[in-house]
Amino acid sequence: MESKYGKHLDTHVGLPRELRKLGENEIAIIFETLDTFRAGRWYGSRGDGEVIKECLEFIKKIEEWVKE
Repeated sequence: MESKYGKHLDTHVGLPRELRKLGENEIAIIFETLDTFRAGRWYGSRGDGEVIKECLEFIKKIEEWVKE
């Protein structure tokens, strides 16, 4: 958000909403999914190799999005 739009949010909670306001629906969904994984896997103490692979793909997409 900060790199692309000059907006900084102190927490990640409102990030998907702000991204949607800017028309960035795909990236908003990625951040929502990452947050779901974080809560379910990290706080739920469950690891999953497939989830890790998916998270790494999401990170790659976010990095590419920032460079657009």
